[in-house]
Amino acid sequence: MTIDITGITNKNEFYTHHYLSAILENDLKDIFSRWRQQEEENNIPQPWTQLKGLRKPFFAAHAMLERERSLTERMAIQREFTSRLMSVLGYEYNPRAVELDENLLLPIAGGINRPDGSPELWIIETMGNGEDSPDPLESSILPEQYPQDETGERIPSDIAMEDLITRQVFGKSEPPRWALLISFSQILLLDRTKWNEKRLLKFDVREILDRRETSTLQAMAALLHRDSICPKDGLPLLDTLDENSHKHAFAVSEDLKYALREAIELLGNEAVWYLDNIRKKGIFSGKEKIDEEALSRECLRYMYRLLFLLYIEARPELSRGHEKSEAFQKGYSLESLRELELVKLNAPESRNGFYFHESIQILFSLIYDGFQPKEQSLFSGSKYDTFEMPPLRSHLFDPKNTPLLNRVKFRNFILQRVIELMSLSRPGRAGNHRRGRISYAQLGINQLGAVYEALLSYSGFFAETDLYEVKKADEAHNLLETAYFVMPENLPQYTDEERVYNEDGTLRKYEKGVFIYRLAGRNREKSASYYTPEG
Repeated sequence: MTIDITGITNKNEFYTHHYLSAILENDLKDIFSRWRQQEEENNIPQPWTQLKGLRKPFFAAHAMLERERSLTERMAIQREFTSRLMSVLGYEYNPRAVELDENLLLPIAGGINRPDGSPELWIIETMGNGEDSPDPLESSILPEQYPQDETGERIPSDIAMEDLITRQVFGKSEPPRWALLISFSQILLLDRTKWNEKRLLKFDVREILDRRETSTLQAMAALLHRDSICPKDGLPLLDTLDENSHKHAFAVSEDLKYALREAIELLGNEAVWYLDNIRKKGIFSGKEKIDEEALSRECLRYMYRLLFLLYIEARPELSRGHEKSEAFQKGYSLESLRELELVKLNAPESRNGFYFHESIQILFSLIYDGFQPKEQSLFSGSKYDTFEMPPLRSHLFDPKNTPLLNRVKFRNFILQRVIELMSLSRPGRAGNHRRGRISYAQLGINQLGAVYEALLSYSGFFAETDLYEVKKADEAHNLLETAYFVMPENLPQYTDEERVYNEDGTLRKYEKGVFIYRLAGRNREKSASYYTPEG
């Protein structure tokens, strides 16, 4: 069963959303197994069950805080619960003040030092003056938080915790790697290596304890436990999780790069076919000659429009309202076209029609221009399933930025293949051809940005003669890596190990006039339309 992360906020992608939602469970199996073994062999309660046992003390303390007005008493109530919570997570509650670089003193609830005595982790309590527990990053250090016998220069109470963490804690000459900010009902996990992007994990203690969902309690215990962050021996579990998250994000990003690269070639070649066969324009010479860079840029923009819409439609929190309308979902959304990705288009009318194209163009227009339903006063009393869309005047959807593609209509079988590429992962390796459905709800904005930036380094060009693809003999062929092409008369100079073959065993050949979108082996001179290996 997938871990339920309700109550755990992955702010600015501390881990990728997909990793946290779909992969984390597998990477935590070992620690869960070890906890069970310790309980069976040594009668040591599992941390998540101890965490679950804090539900009654939490709500008892919560009720007391609602009635109490004295700041001193409120701090005492909160600290009593905090000490129990820290103990469950493997930390010692040890209130004290630590010195910062500017001779300022910072009160902490506990911490872990490295063998050389420098700080590895600090636990910082945040207190509220009123009934509600504030956002830990918006709170400040109160004078009452310092130990009574502590003398020295204190943190001004008007400095927000976010600034304090940035400038004084992680900006210290010997800073801790980790910080835990603990209010009564929230815990924030901060990693200095991710803080410049304000990436963090936020745990809603009240919601997690109230729901009592086993997998959520397990995840919270595993991610916050001392043994996971600052183990006495070995590498921190959180660093292992971070490495696995990066690996998985890379794999997902690679799949999208493959999909977009192929889709851009499909769109480019279809544009050439349409202008040549339908509009009867001379596309390789004269006034109507297609600019290769412009075609590449417009096809990339078209694909990123689709990628943006798939991402937005999959995320309710980004909804502008119309996505919730049944009329929009069934009649206009890109998701509705994904349902047709594998439908057989056997008849010529189905293959060569323009249903996909016209549907997508209407959607692009709705996004850019918006939609406001007309007055329905004449139909008073009737109910219509309609929607409103405010215009999104973005550079991405501005039709002026795709002048070439505005003259083109893409046939159904082309756009169906494009949507299939965007919807399904690549076939597995080692003969495994099963394909999974890509969940855009689990992708991160950083992944999408990385894919876009990577494809900007690719370039499109027309094969001015028949071309064969070749590679270095000691390297595997990869469509995302540097591409090398040779003319037929030069092919005999290359060995079988240097030639690129299709899956059916035939040589990979690009006929004259084909649009190719690849990473160039070296900068192409204006007079050349092919690349040859270095040396």
